[in-house]
Amino acid sequence: MTISWFLAEISPRLDLFSEYDRLAPGMVVAGLLFLLLICIGVAVGFGVVLYWIKRPVRVPELTGRLASRALPWQVVSIFFGMAVSLYLLTSWSYRLLFPDGGIEAHTVIFQTLVLHVPALLLLGLLFHIAGVQGKELFGIHWKRAPAALGLSGLYYLAAFPAVWFCGLFSQFLLKVIGCRFGLQDVSLALLTPASWPVQTVLFFIAIVAAPVFEEIVFRGILLPFMVRRAGFWPGILLSSLLFSGMHFHLPSVAPIFLLSIMLALAYARTQSLLVPIGMHIAFNGVSILALFLSAG
Repeated sequence: MTISWFLAEISPRLDLFSEYDRLAPGMVVAGLLFLLLICIGVAVGFGVVLYWIKRPVRVPELTGRLASRALPWQVVSIFFGMAVSLYLLTSWSYRLLFPDGGIEAHTVIFQTLVLHVPALLLLGLLFHIAGVQGKELFGIHWKRAPAALGLSGLYYLAAFPAVWFCGLFSQFLLKVIGCRFGLQDVSLALLTPASWPVQTVLFFIAIVAAPVFEEIVFRGILLPFMVRRAGFWPGILLSSLLFSGMHFHLPSVAPIFLLSIMLALAYARTQSLLVPIGMHIAFNGVSILALFLSAG
């Protein structure tokens, strides 16, 4: 998702700070929220860096940890081949069923039902055939889940300032070169009037379901596979490039790329997929909160 409505809707003129006296109250609250998160994030990030310096883990060790979780190339190839096929089928079916192409609530729900759910079912089938235990592969131990999710909150705060400023700088550069842009499709769908049950489903998809699906695919499956074959940093960079590109939103490419690197490092360090899942949920949740604060 885009970093926030506050970032995405900055005035297209270069005098970016000339209209602060006319900001809506919600945008002021969103700005104060980000300022608070930046201040807390800088302090937490400093602490995380000190901790990692005092308790370093060498790259070969991190590489070995991730590489040991790589699935066989046959499983990975079948899964991503089928996932791409499902995506193409989803796009074709949507254009056939909804020729107007408008961004509405059913857009996100349709994609989840036709793409995400079948893809996860396929992955579960492949795990069963290959004799793979998903909980062990992703380092998910429910007794340690509270600690992992708490750690994800700290890592989210530490990553937030860098990702926020990266998004701000990226959008500023795009405006300088005259590139106009808007919100991501899912953000537009969330702002579309809908009944409260539909809105609840949309919130669940955007804040929980989408991050879980994307972390399973990109950090749980793709990252170890690429690290095993290309090395630690090349694997992280390649998987992050794919992750940012699949969002199909130019202003978000740079910040999502940076976020993906941080999610990958968190997974490599903690060996629990719950940590990047929690970080991803927090990023989407705060972005949606800012979206509605600014829109209101």
